[in-house]
Amino acid sequence: MEHLIRKARIRLRACASPHILSSILSAIVVVIVLVAAQNLTLAAYFPHLTRVATDFSSTYLRRELSALASSSPQTIFLGDSVVWGYRLPSDATAIARLTSEGFACRNFAFKSGSPPNFYALARLFQNSGVHPKAVVLEINQKVFNPADSSYASLHPAVADLASPLLSAEDRTLLKLQAPTGGIKRNLDTLLSSFWLSYAMRADIRGTFAGDGDVAPEKPLTADQFEGTYDLMPLTERNVGVHFLVETVVLLRRSGVPVVAFLTPTNHTLLHDYIDSPAYRENGSYLRRILEQHGVRVLDLDASFSASEFLDEDHLTGAGQRRLAALLAGSLSR
Repeated sequence: MEHLIRKARIRLRACASPHILSSILSAIVVVIVLVAAQNLTLAAYFPHLTRVATDFSSTYLRRELSALASSSPQTIFLGDSVVWGYRLPSDATAIARLTSEGFACRNFAFKSGSPPNFYALARLFQNSGVHPKAVVLEINQKVFNPADSSYASLHPAVADLASPLLSAEDRTLLKLQAPTGGIKRNLDTLLSSFWLSYAMRADIRGTFAGDGDVAPEKPLTADQFEGTYDLMPLTERNVGVHFLVETVVLLRRSGVPVVAFLTPTNHTLLHDYIDSPAYRENGSYLRRILEQHGVRVLDLDASFSASEFLDEDHLTGAGQRRLAALLAGSLSR
């Protein structure tokens, strides 16, 4: 037994030899230098995108908020995939068009945009020292439907940053869960805290691998959109309405002018489901509550022809150009 113990001790001393320890330390130093170089390169050269990636990270969002806070005031657009530019390149959106014409604009729309997200972003603007020249809200009736996936939820990156700023009532309405632990989450948090390329991996992938959308394989039919729009009368008990009002109140108290537009909708495709007094009354209701809070509202719901749509509400390139032209008159350069 003593012989085996002596052999084990000899092996341990060999493993702990200065040469091996030096190699381990050298490897650690190399990793630290590489990570630091990546962090510096990304911080300095990663582009400020004309629109956020589909799965943007909280690190990217924090970076964009910081850039906005240090820049001259811009008109910020909040909306969903219509303003984001579904199935279009980023330079074909209405906001990109307005920017090319000399308007100082920033596209903060994303595919799951909705009034709860508008409110959370407005709180983040305030908390981050962002002072918009104006805010433009896209008001899409379909996201006021309790069956819509973004009706009472936040984008994960928005939730990550905004949760500490929300009231208990806000958190209850949005059913926000307290962050859970676990090895995977703790490891993710640890790596993200010091490795920028890991923290921004979704944005890097979207930037360099593309962030487009695939066209549907089959022609669209109206019945595919049955249930998309809830025609029950809207009231302030609706979560979307509640957060829309809260967004406008917060922005107006901060002295930010607000413009809103009702999303262009393909009435030719959706005629059987939305061309009814109930749909029109809900649109009028949204317009009234916005105007009561000092918002200028453009009703573009039925202003576009069927040829300017890709589907129920997403616009073609030509549709985006006309949307830019319609919005330009309500914006300042």
